[in-house]
Amino acid sequence: MGKTKYHLRFQVIPGENAEQDARILADFCMKHGVEEAVLFFAGEEWNNGLLSRKEEDMWFDTVSAVKKILETRKISVSLNPWMTILHSERGRRFPADRKFKPTVSYEGEESKACASFSDRNWQEYIYNLYGRFAALGFRVIWIEDDFRYHGHAPLKWGGGFEDDICRKFSRKTGKNTSREEIYARILQPGKPHPWRSKWMEVWRETQLEVVKGIAEAVKKNAPGKTKLGLMSSSLPVHSIEGRRWTPMFESLTIHGHAAHRPNFAPYSEDLGKNKIFSIMKLDSQKKLRPDYVESAPEIENFPFTAWTKSDTSTWAIMALALFFGSDSLLLDLFPFVGNPADQEPRIGTLLDKSRESLDWISGRFHKKYHLYGVGIPWKENSAETVRALKGESLKELEVDTSPAWDFLLSYGVPACSDRQKVNALFGNSAWTFDDSEIMEMLKGGLLLDGAGAGILLQRGFGRHIGIEYKGLLERRTSNYSMEVITDNAAGVKKGLFFSVNALDNIPVFEPVNGAATWSDIITCEKKTVGAGIILFNNKLGGRTAVVAAENSLQFQGEKVIKKQPKNFHRQIILHNIIRYLFMGKVPFPLVSGGPYLLPMYFKTAREAYIVVLNGSFDPSPVLIETNMQIDESGQAEILKPLKKPSPLRLSRTESSKKTGLWKTSSEIPYMSFLVAGFNSHKG
Repeated sequence: MGKTKYHLRFQVIPGENAEQDARILADFCMKHGVEEAVLFFAGEEWNNGLLSRKEEDMWFDTVSAVKKILETRKISVSLNPWMTILHSERGRRFPADRKFKPTVSYEGEESKACASFSDRNWQEYIYNLYGRFAALGFRVIWIEDDFRYHGHAPLKWGGGFEDDICRKFSRKTGKNTSREEIYARILQPGKPHPWRSKWMEVWRETQLEVVKGIAEAVKKNAPGKTKLGLMSSSLPVHSIEGRRWTPMFESLTIHGHAAHRPNFAPYSEDLGKNKIFSIMKLDSQKKLRPDYVESAPEIENFPFTAWTKSDTSTWAIMALALFFGSDSLLLDLFPFVGNPADQEPRIGTLLDKSRESLDWISGRFHKKYHLYGVGIPWKENSAETVRALKGESLKELEVDTSPAWDFLLSYGVPACSDRQKVNALFGNSAWTFDDSEIMEMLKGGLLLDGAGAGILLQRGFGRHIGIEYKGLLERRTSNYSMEVITDNAAGVKKGLFFSVNALDNIPVFEPVNGAATWSDIITCEKKTVGAGIILFNNKLGGRTAVVAAENSLQFQGEKVIKKQPKNFHRQIILHNIIRYLFMGKVPFPLVSGGPYLLPMYFKTAREAYIVVLNGSFDPSPVLIETNMQIDESGQAEILKPLKKPSPLRLSRTESSKKTGLWKTSSEIPYMSFLVAGFNSHKG
């Protein structure tokens, strides 16, 4: 059985109690199996902005003393400087003895505390800072997630529009341009202006220059093979910044090593059903990260108190991180305020109670296991190719695949973040693949929501999805209210009604060229206003399914706030759509039995696991439909929050020896995991 690596982020503040507090921290680590302390300095409440020379000396002396005390107890030590250009103002100001240039928003707002990536004075400061602390000899030195253009409140969206960067852009294009002109062009509605990709290239080159400078400073000054690590934020927002992950990781790499801290879970309490988005983020970032890069996902709680996030939620996200083969857990559980570690005894209890179940996962799941299912592909250059709609905000360039993940996982259909035989394109993600890529997807199976289908129609692919667009209905001016099943092939009774009454808008599609419809959108007078579910066998040899009432973006681009209500009937329909798209041979398990039984299908060439998280407050049995060979004993495992793993039986509900429907012998509680293994090469 593997041993989970607890890496604890902690801040010991300067002062007369620093060494005593360090000894208390060492005692805590030894008592609760924490193998590494990751030391903050100048974090949160103890931060007054970028460091003056006096502040830098003070924190250097404190970190040096604390590190020595921890290492005498055989505790590994890493370092987490809390700021690069700084997260936000919060009343902070630039230090009087440093001359930094501020980051600037697209409206020309200047930050009073956050620096510009292009500022040579700041670059010299950050290289010297990392180089100086690297000389103390840490295992990893982290770059915090303020290493970004977006954010930096109170700026609107963020910074990166400084005069220096605008001049870099002018040199690249050969045309003198103003900040206002650049912003207008990169947000030009419709087909992206060529300046957009050029601007993002300037942003990317500027960041990479700094990463390389930091890495060189660490490599030059560290006495051993210190790694450099990077925390990341939202992938769609990093795409707007022009980030490319391969050169970013290559620039971080020192002596063949680097580390990554993916953000994947909310800082505060969240519902179990929303763990869909944690699954999405863990998988998508894993697919972008080279295997040699250490993965240490952030286990966060902010503000730091058990009133903010329950131990149950913290345990669940730790478990999720380990299912994805993470190397360690970077625990951000203690307040920054400087109290000794023994003043938060609940944290030690959480770690102790979690240990056995987390070690069970660590011993079975590793990096070679990959998530499979319906492909929900996303491209790191998506912000360069997506269509801006109003040209008002950089947020219009975000390509968020979460609506497709929510639709599939909520109904028990496994998904993954790379292209597969059957894929789902929802919303503006349909803009981000070129014509040849779309054609390849159309040769397989393709699931589209209303917005995705509408975009493919605009792009001229209508003949391959069997529909025509007849307009957009808005609820404030139209009386559509229901979806009615029109074909028993959907798997539920013909004539059943489902509500679309609260949807802000619905695109009107009409099937053509022999396409089949399983449902219609109707009014309360039973007048048909458009097709609901349309299926089509195209001449490319592929199959498509359009679900018009799933409409992650309005056809004209406004985000829809309300979604079509989920129910068990629609789960059956979706499972039948998936069977249709795979031509009856679904290569992964389908899960049912209750609401929000969230499936993850991990496999290698010879073996696989189905992991199911119950995201509903109601305990539920789990039904697994699979053509894989499950162990004859039907043995599985249940992992309950803060409890030891316990065995669970799976029994057949059909007579076939190799295929059929399996059911758990007992119900799975809220925020618990069912884990069943089988041979993926047999079926």
